[in-house]
Amino acid sequence: MGFIKKMKSSRSVSSKSVTKQKSRKLSKSLPAVSEQPVIDDDGERSVSCRSISLATGSFSASGVIALTSSLDGRSPSPYSNSTESIGSFSDGEDSCDDDDGKQHSNFSLRESAAAKLSPIKEVLVSRMPSRIFIRTADLPHMKFAAHQSRHSSFSELAEDDLVDHVHKPSSNPPLSSMEHDPNESWVALDDGNGNKAPLVEAAVAALVKTALDASMDRGMWTANGGTAKIIKSGLWDETIFMPCDEQGPVPAPHARGSKGENDVLVWSGAWSHKYYGHDLPAIRCEAIVNMSPQALANLLMDSSRVKEYNKMSVGRDDIMVLHEDEKCVTKISVGKSKPPMLGKTLVLKNLLHMEELPGGG
Repeated sequence: MGFIKKMKSSRSVSSKSVTKQKSRKLSKSLPAVSEQPVIDDDGERSVSCRSISLATGSFSASGVIALTSSLDGRSPSPYSNSTESIGSFSDGEDSCDDDDGKQHSNFSLRESAAAKLSPIKEVLVSRMPSRIFIRTADLPHMKFAAHQSRHSSFSELAEDDLVDHVHKPSSNPPLSSMEHDPNESWVALDDGNGNKAPLVEAAVAALVKTALDASMDRGMWTANGGTAKIIKSGLWDETIFMPCDEQGPVPAPHARGSKGENDVLVWSGAWSHKYYGHDLPAIRCEAIVNMSPQALANLLMDSSRVKEYNKMSVGRDDIMVLHEDEKCVTKISVGKSKPPMLGKTLVLKNLLHMEELPGGG
């Protein structure tokens, strides 16, 4: 859903800028707006319309709407401090004169416009900034990471000022079409303006910690048939399940250029949690890649090079970079793949993260 951060709710009617259908609809919605025939120098007849500004307004970071009313039928002054809620546009029976000298209530005009035009509230909500979310209920370290992030990044905010998803994980679904699950937890990755949200580092840290812990949990994984035979040879004993924080090069089980260099070890496992995706198998692989860790990381993170290693890829685009430096990159990308025999293109949105580990990997 697309949204905007700031808006100007100024509705004007012009017989030369709208279609007849829209003109009829607006004339019913704004009965107080009068049309006056005008004869120009060439004798041509045209119609002039008065335009009335209802209000200007803005969104806060949490999506709260603030409107500043235009009490005299004109756009509000930028110095006006009259801010009102979405429920009304005027607190009094202020009035204005039309071209015939008749007075019309600004209050009734605005109430009529709000009621008969596309509801103001619906228009605003449909244009609020969209956000990208990540599930965090299955990340055991998320609560601790969020607590640390608050004390280091936005400790000045009072508890009542913390916004769900933005400053704290929340079970409230990010979309109204989703059912509420009290066991779920959601975090916003962006603030709606193309910037990362305050809890991005916390969510990524919890995700990395969970992934590394799982990858080293031998009890979680079952080797497939071919992998079990390779492991029995004993050649990979010093290589598989090597801790990521161990300093020094990883022992190579085979000499460069030998047949065994092409071995790929595969394990499958199941997650212990019962949240979304727990029924999907997890896959773990180890193999020899004749590249430095930095070169491999650069290859995998460069969206323009996806086709070098994925022949089914149609392309991948980065839609938002959350963090980028020499040792860490976090971004959101949309990849397209066209598997053979499927007959259609698959579109997947991914959170990609690369960081240098303590052991240099």
